[in-house]
Amino acid sequence: MLSDRITSSHPSYQQTPYVIMHGSAKEQLNWLAAHGFASRFQLIYWDPPFFSGRQQTATRGSFDDSWPSLPVYLDFIRQHFALIMPFLAPTGFFVLHCDYHASHYLKVLGDEFMGYDNFRNEVIWHYTGRRIKASHRVNSKHDVLLIWAKSEKSRMMPVYDPWDRDYYVRMKKQQIHKDLDGREWIWGHKGKGQSHAYRIYLDDVIKKGRAIDSVWDIPIINTSAKERTGYPTQKPLQLLERLVLLLTRPGDWVGDLMAGSGTTGVAAWTLKRPVWLGDNNPDAVAIMRQRMKALTNVT
Repeated sequence: MLSDRITSSHPSYQQTPYVIMHGSAKEQLNWLAAHGFASRFQLIYWDPPFFSGRQQTATRGSFDDSWPSLPVYLDFIRQHFALIMPFLAPTGFFVLHCDYHASHYLKVLGDEFMGYDNFRNEVIWHYTGRRIKASHRVNSKHDVLLIWAKSEKSRMMPVYDPWDRDYYVRMKKQQIHKDLDGREWIWGHKGKGQSHAYRIYLDDVIKKGRAIDSVWDIPIINTSAKERTGYPTQKPLQLLERLVLLLTRPGDWVGDLMAGSGTTGVAAWTLKRPVWLGDNNPDAVAIMRQRMKALTNVT
């Protein structure tokens, strides 16, 4: 039975902090439609195969990203776009995680379903790692996050990166002063002709941080990291937390239909958002159940 493949932390699916389902994306969406989840999700994050042609095996689980042809792959993506869209809330966001193999095709496909005017950002997730010597191209060290809004009513939340103190001071080209109590400050100027001078306290600036832009420098998960599960396509928790903070508020539903190791679930639960997780890979489902159980102490 389909219900035997579902794990929930509450008898009422509408009130649960999380639901996990073992099944294909189509099976998940059919179940969600039957249980009143249409137009429910403020954020749907989708991390499908990248058309990389690779077969990945790790300590826990494997992942096959080989396709007969590009048209077959794009048809797969197109079918899922059509199925997913009815589940976005009127103010929701859809995030498609991809890389250079097909991002240019996927942007065009997404515009067909979401509307060109509803495209919000191409975010570059930049990371470092082992560099391969190659004469035919430079090393690719980034993924692409394509973000569409459901409508013009969709609004992003402010998210900040911490300032580096020395960089901020160099950028402002100002001498550092100190108050009697030792607080460091520099002069700022505003008004017509920058005629009004005022004090900018460095601790206030650094604490507030600076608004993020469309290039995110977030490290990949190192081999000794506590969060590493051994699943081959696991994404960093910091990356998913930033998406959740940027595109949702506490209490908003978050969905991930190919959730892999369940990082979206950890991010959403930690930030007090109910979350739907699913995957057709039994290894992935076992890992995400283990991770969510550890967070919530729910069997």
